[in-house]
Amino acid sequence: MPKKNSENVEQTTQQFVMIPIEKLHPHPDNPRKELGDLTELADSIRAKGVFQNLTVVPFEDDYRIIIGHRRRAASELAGLTHLPCVIVDMTPKEQVETMLLENMQREDLTPYEQAQGFQMMIDMGDTVEEIVQKTGFSKKTVKRRLKMAELDPTVLKEVSSRQISMEDFDTLAKIEDIGQRNECLKNIGTANFAIDVQKKIKKQNIEKNLPWVKTQIRKAKGNKINRTQTYYGNHSQIGNDINIHELTEETQIVPDTGTKKLFYCLDEDTGRLSFYVEKEKPAPVRRPQAEIDREKAMAEANEKCAELSALCYKLRSEFVKKLSYGSKNQKEMLYGLVRAIISHGFHYASVSSSDLFAILGEERKWESGEEKGLTERLLEKPASTYPGIVYAAFCDKDTEVYHTTYKKQWPKHHENLRLDALYVWLTSVGYVMSDDEKALQDGTHSLFTDPQQVKS
Repeated sequence: MPKKNSENVEQTTQQFVMIPIEKLHPHPDNPRKELGDLTELADSIRAKGVFQNLTVVPFEDDYRIIIGHRRRAASELAGLTHLPCVIVDMTPKEQVETMLLENMQREDLTPYEQAQGFQMMIDMGDTVEEIVQKTGFSKKTVKRRLKMAELDPTVLKEVSSRQISMEDFDTLAKIEDIGQRNECLKNIGTANFAIDVQKKIKKQNIEKNLPWVKTQIRKAKGNKINRTQTYYGNHSQIGNDINIHELTEETQIVPDTGTKKLFYCLDEDTGRLSFYVEKEKPAPVRRPQAEIDREKAMAEANEKCAELSALCYKLRSEFVKKLSYGSKNQKEMLYGLVRAIISHGFHYASVSSSDLFAILGEERKWESGEEKGLTERLLEKPASTYPGIVYAAFCDKDTEVYHTTYKKQWPKHHENLRLDALYVWLTSVGYVMSDDEKALQDGTHSLFTDPQQVKS
């Protein structure tokens, strides 16, 4: 045990310097913010003393701790007045690096504390490659942590008690705008996080792709019409709607209309783009404006339902891609397969052969005899492919919905027992349904509310 010194002065031995505990201050740049429970360490120090010295640097008339923050705090609880220290001379950059590496070797830092440490090293001039070399962490990990360092620390602290994975932070990092990313951070670890991120990524991709989409339309001398004009029956659509947020490269999207005049309808909020040519005009029939407005409202409501259902399908399929198979969920996998088979007996659907070929890492070529031996090849695959096979058995598609799809009427809720069975299986293996999914399933979603019926 160090000797007590009533005069509050430094006591020197041959190995180290005994420094009064009140002259030892925590380093303000210490990456480790939480020292944890000190009770057990304080009891040990009280009984046996401090066996390992602290490492400190001079600061004004006192010292800042580089290594030994927990020992200093526990020693104060134990009632010690002096602690053994080694005084070193370090630059501010060397101080941060030493604290970071010492805590990492002890596995004491949380991912966010690591992120703050890496950011300090960046701020002091280190590159990502230099951090990798000094810390031993992979380049991918360092970059992931630096993305975390950009987040609002106040919000991050508020959500830190939730069950959050690094994959959640990777998903969050796909949002480029830091303000939008911090908005999504508030929902991380909740059932609404995934759908919130997808909505913001969709908006982000629309904003990113709009300029070159508009450039193509301008070069093709396209004439803009609004959605209402498409309901008058004066135009014929060319091809399917284009979802701007799904475009991943600058490809040719404007169709060739020959000598016909090109028209387009672009909704910048939803990212929906359609191309048209004029129809040969029959004898004019004047339709009541109320009828046109009603048809427009019904079509828009159906589009929103389809858009939300497609987003829910994406969440389901992305979840299964990350789903692993093991001893803990064998029963759930078997039950899922049984549920899929039973649902086929009442609601006819065919398993997509393309999905099964994709599990094998092969492309369906639609050649004679191509499916021969498919079952055997699937069975030879490792167990990691089982979740994908079970999911394929449910025949899930973006057309699996809980609403009517006839655009001449307001969307109505309808049961989908196969989709119900799929959700039962997904939730049994860890999937968490968002509020939107629950409301679509039970028919309480606001999209099913027909304003005309509300008025009546």
